[in-house]
Amino acid sequence: MKTRFLSLLFAFTLSVFMFTSCDKKEDETPEDNNTTNTFNYNDAFGVLVAVKSVSYTSVGGFEVPVEVNSGSAFFPTDAGATTFTDAGTVTLEGKSLNKIQNNIYSYTNYTDPLILSDIEWSVSGSASVPAFNKAVSRPLPTFSGYSSLPVTISKASGVSISLGSAVYAADSVIVMITSSNDAVLKSVAGNVSSVNFSSADLSKLDKSNVGSISVSPYNLTTETISGKKFYFVNESSYLRMSVNITD
Repeated sequence: MKTRFLSLLFAFTLSVFMFTSCDKKEDETPEDNNTTNTFNYNDAFGVLVAVKSVSYTSVGGFEVPVEVNSGSAFFPTDAGATTFTDAGTVTLEGKSLNKIQNNIYSYTNYTDPLILSDIEWSVSGSASVPAFNKAVSRPLPTFSGYSSLPVTISKASGVSISLGSAVYAADSVIVMITSSNDAVLKSVAGNVSSVNFSSADLSKLDKSNVGSISVSPYNLTTETISGKKFYFVNESSYLRMSVNITD
């Protein structure tokens, strides 16, 4: 279960922060939450993401949270490019991220877990990426509504996922529903009351008893360093697995 959870998390994080679009914000001022938005890095020379991921497992009839903290980073060869460049050594809380395919950095040493109480990034730099240290002052967002997430979703009826006051410190929230064959997601501002998926939205999902729902609030901080813009993303992802997707 843990291996599947981490695979879902990594794929989700990269898909959200590499292939969707959002309203921009400057420095540490929260963005306008009155609009629907997702994230786009088309003016970024670096995106650094700190992620707290929570799944739940059943122990003695009780659902117990399992938390995994991680981080990832990538540095486009040009603003918004889909190819990435070396940035030297990248650390989060003083712990090194591994450089993997296409110069994407990821923290994978789960035997030495990240705490994410103080989100501090350090990049040693390279010929194309300036060296910098960055302490992100904004907190990790949270979602306290896990117990309200449905365990069964009818494709014919659609589903509404409640957010509202259960979300804290988020600029935006991404809600994703997966089945055995595909996924659908919607991104909304951090202050909306709920996210609705219609029968048309869910139509491409296969019937399955291994579906999932993830609710991922996040916030953004930007900083321009040596004339280049960098995004610092704090995300929390809450995952309900074994969701039954019915016709």
